[in-house]
Amino acid sequence: MLSRIGVTFHQVSGFLWKGKPEKQRAFVKKVRRHRREMQRQGEPLTLRFYVDPCHPVWGMDLVYRCWLLLGQRLLVGMGSGRKRLNIIGAYNPDTHEYLDYRLTRDNVNGEQIVNFLRMLRDAHAEAKKIILYVDGAAYYGKPVVKEWLARHPEFHLSKIPAYSPNCNLIERLWKFMREKALCKWHRTFEDMQAAVADVLDNLQDYREELTTRMMEKFHILNKEEIPVEYQEAA
Repeated sequence: MLSRIGVTFHQVSGFLWKGKPEKQRAFVKKVRRHRREMQRQGEPLTLRFYVDPCHPVWGMDLVYRCWLLLGQRLLVGMGSGRKRLNIIGAYNPDTHEYLDYRLTRDNVNGEQIVNFLRMLRDAHAEAKKIILYVDGAAYYGKPVVKEWLARHPEFHLSKIPAYSPNCNLIERLWKFMREKALCKWHRTFEDMQAAVADVLDNLQDYREELTTRMMEKFHILNKEEIPVEYQEAA
């Protein structure tokens, strides 16, 4: 009956209700301004990167679905979730270049952010200006990071609004990586690490799939789309 009257079964669409659409739109305008300035100046030595860490966990997050006969169960061994791969990634929307700094033992902190920035600088020593779109994570404000940035004025951090992963282009790349690498069971942490590396180290093999996904077109909710109770709470 539901099918006949045009009802379909859907997963609900979640959103971060603390995110401010007006701030997200202001950020998108800033991004567009950066692009216009680069085009107007014809400056090939200005680079832009969307930056964000990703933390694939070897544990219950790797549980997947499969077809089974009625009454059957399929048991697969999982890690405790204590092992995770910490990746600090950067994606250039103009050249589609991707770089990352991977950690298998250490967590992301101020010192590791500096190591990542050094790697980025070494890869583009000729750049006169490097704009990094980053979120409000605390490690960007650590003294070791601030001191390093003060010594390297070619780096400019441009903050993405709080609760706005929809405005960070690299989040789409992380989702793509999970779809490709974490859609199946990995017997060991090392197997999971190898699967992630196989995707991230060979993004050129997925260029056709990524072409439309990795565009600077951001979906921002209109205020009238947000349920009234969340508008009032915000």
